[in-house]
Amino acid sequence: MTDHASAPTVERRTFASEVTFRAAPEGSDSPGILTGRAIAFNSSSRTLYDWWYGEFTEQIDPRALGEPTADGGLDLTEHVRVIARTNHNSDYLLGVTDAGTLRLFLGDEGVDYEIDLPNTTYGRDLAVSARRGDYRYSSFAFRVLPDGEQWSYGENDQLVRRITGLRLIDVAPVADPAYWASSAEMLRSFDLSAIRARLDAERAGADAPEPAPTNNTPDYRTLIRAREIELTL
Repeated sequence: MTDHASAPTVERRTFASEVTFRAAPEGSDSPGILTGRAIAFNSSSRTLYDWWYGEFTEQIDPRALGEPTADGGLDLTEHVRVIARTNHNSDYLLGVTDAGTLRLFLGDEGVDYEIDLPNTTYGRDLAVSARRGDYRYSSFAFRVLPDGEQWSYGENDQLVRRITGLRLIDVAPVADPAYWASSAEMLRSFDLSAIRARLDAERAGADAPEPAPTNNTPDYRTLIRAREIELTL
């Protein structure tokens, strides 16, 4: 039985990324092909906020998704099945990796996606909107692996979270990133005070304080803190 309380939290990030449209190959029934960058490596996010403990920035390490395949693709033996949905809405499925209608490419600068749009009403509508340039943002959903994050101090002693290991779940063209900033899709809180105490102890050469016992049952502050943190580059 899966322990849902201790399962890694699904997180989403949204950032400005050109979404381009091109015609489908001759003979295809797809209304077109959508391409964009799902993840940008080594780019600092804008300042992200934890309501109780302060602010931090975030970066994705180039090795966070593993090594590319021989043809430059994302290794799906590690990430299994990735899907593409408009605005992360399951009612608007665009493509999946196991059907070959979603293709992901892992490069030095990030992860790019390529989607064969479905020949459906919403697929054709999206093709029209993308051709006009209405979609200017991309988003991705992921889970951080155990020991898949590192914390440090950046400029002016601002906390920096560097994600070094993740599993990609889905990618999405997004028209309105403000929607994700106000949604409650992420149930995750960081005890930034404890992180600062550990970093300060390491910087001073002292032993890091023992972490407080964890309780898998979210307290009221965690429940209130449930929200999506928007990542805008």
